[in-house]
Amino acid sequence: MTAYEATDWELGPVAIVYGGTLALLIISCLVLIAAYPGSLHDVDRTLHMAPPGPQLQTNPGADLKKFRAQEEKQLDTYYWVDRQKGVVHIPIEDAMKKLVATGIPGFAKAQP
Repeated sequence: MTAYEATDWELGPVAIVYGGTLALLIISCLVLIAAYPGSLHDVDRTLHMAPPGPQLQTNPGADLKKFRAQEEKQLDTYYWVDRQKGVVHIPIEDAMKKLVATGIPGFAKAQP
């Protein structure tokens, strides 16, 4: 034999729970709007910004070659990273040679 409830929930307590939840949601939104007054302006500004126009490459091969040349130049030249602190960038090959010559803490020094 199956049992069921003879009465439904009372409307009053259910309405109070739903009403309280809705009131808490509205109050939370108002508190957030008051806490971040510029945020609504920022959203409005970003909604009206136009996206950047298309920037198609006319010669991707040349662009890649130029990019690689710039990267290679950066790896192969000396330049100051921070002159005041005395930090200088040295070419990658020189850095590897220095590591081999001096060794790395925790690893054995390379034997000539």
